[in-house]
Amino acid sequence: MVQEYLAQHIIELYQQHAREWIEQRGKVLIEKVWLDRFLTLLPSSASILDLGCGPGQPIAAYFIAQGHQVTGVDASEYMIEMARQSFPEQVWVQQDFREYFTEQKFQGIVAWDSFFHLTQDDQRNMFKRFAEYAQSGTALMFSSGPAQGEAIGSLCGEPLYHASLSAQEYQTLLQHNGFKLIKMIAEDVECTGHTVWLAQYC
Repeated sequence: MVQEYLAQHIIELYQQHAREWIEQRGKVLIEKVWLDRFLTLLPSSASILDLGCGPGQPIAAYFIAQGHQVTGVDASEYMIEMARQSFPEQVWVQQDFREYFTEQKFQGIVAWDSFFHLTQDDQRNMFKRFAEYAQSGTALMFSSGPAQGEAIGSLCGEPLYHASLSAQEYQTLLQHNGFKLIKMIAEDVECTGHTVWLAQYC
């Protein structure tokens, strides 16, 4: 019951602590090794969908600096406003990305440190969405937990919900939705212990 309550209040928590989160996150690219792997699968001037984009710093900013076009989706009004101020030429959408729909196809899809806040069922449902956003060759990258289960972290001293499926189920969901696994590392020491999935739509 507690975990269900926390899962339902993720967006509210990030809205409440958006300013503190932005300050704590900073602009250091701890995930650069994975961003570069992701970008090697994209053409120049690619269209990238960033789900749970936050304020556009530092991940979307890195993509933009490499000449790519970003559509960022985040439920926090404050974070989206910060992204719009920093990068007005890009597309920023304030919306729960579980409810986001577009007919546009993207050449890259990323859900970094956002996907693992969804419940297990919501994560399962997202793979069909990933496929709907994709075209031949689209790169998909997301971070997950290292093993199946739920865990409670912390955001500004308040409990923060995380969930993960098993590695086998992620592989199955990717395959069944048209994605080929390119690389996966659990608790990558080169990326502060992140578990990362990189796949490509066939």
